[in-house]
Amino acid sequence: MRFNFKTCATLVLCSLFLNSLCGCSSENEQAGIVPDAAKAELRIGVMPKLVGISYFEATGEGAQQAGEELNIDVHYDGPTSALHEDQVRMLNTWMAQDFDVLAVAPNDPDAIASTLRSAGREGFTVMTWDTDAHPDNSRRQIFVNQASNQAIADSMVDIMVEGLKATGKDPQGKFLIVSGTPTASNQNTWIRFMKERMAAEYPEMELLETLMPGEDQNKAQEMTTSALNSHGDIQGVWGLTSVAVPGAAKAVEDAGKAGEIFVTGIGLPSSMRPFVKSGTCTKFALWDPVDLGYLTVYVAHHLQTQETLEDGTYDFGRIKGVVVKGGQAILGPPIVFTKENIDDYSF
Repeated sequence: MRFNFKTCATLVLCSLFLNSLCGCSSENEQAGIVPDAAKAELRIGVMPKLVGISYFEATGEGAQQAGEELNIDVHYDGPTSALHEDQVRMLNTWMAQDFDVLAVAPNDPDAIASTLRSAGREGFTVMTWDTDAHPDNSRRQIFVNQASNQAIADSMVDIMVEGLKATGKDPQGKFLIVSGTPTASNQNTWIRFMKERMAAEYPEMELLETLMPGEDQNKAQEMTTSALNSHGDIQGVWGLTSVAVPGAAKAVEDAGKAGEIFVTGIGLPSSMRPFVKSGTCTKFALWDPVDLGYLTVYVAHHLQTQETLEDGTYDFGRIKGVVVKGGQAILGPPIVFTKENIDDYSF
């Protein structure tokens, strides 16, 4: 606990308030009446990599839903560009404003680690979500992960191989990965696991140099178009962010190679629906980003009120059976979207 003026003042006010209630507090509790001061007592700051893209708008929606259910103050905000310097500045502001929990999706896990470590030393509850920071360097308390990195990587390889075989092709030839930023630890980890799996089971799949368009769909489309022009024999493309996969799909579609080049990746149903309907992309995957934001706030609340989160299985609000293991809370396996189920999802 950080013993500062605000904390002491809050304790004094709460004590005076309780004394003034005399014997009436139990009636208020039974009626569900919570003092306004108590409502705002716990303040959780949830920071995405950046704001202004659909994926992080969806996670923000989930974070606010959880805040309303728990009756706590959730402040969801992030930089307008995927820059770690902007995240550090915002974190310093939140610390000055005495937020209780700092939950961050780092743009650069290494560059932000010292700021997170300092926040922890000052008594803030520090956690990561969506993307991890190095646990030893940042000293974050937990990482709320979408799914296991191995499960995501395996699903990407499986979807590609199955998709090729369904069209009578063998998993061989040239393949392209369109990622996000060079420092994004989640995408970099998925790529590493994908490469290991392909080397072991599909050695004839040749990976071209990974494209890094940042969190920019237009740039992802432009870079994919350039790669298609340079390599006329690409068999498949993965887009590993919510803006990379629609950008890659548009590039393939505009090149007149829909159905010839297999496109898949990690994307939102809302942005991929046109490409699925047209047949440019027949299958892709993602977890529920609304649930990811929701789970992040519930885990933050648990850490702040219970102090620890041991390995085991937990229910957090509407999300049941969340596995906590090795410093991670895992939302669950990714959802695979196809023409048959994509209209069932609104995010």
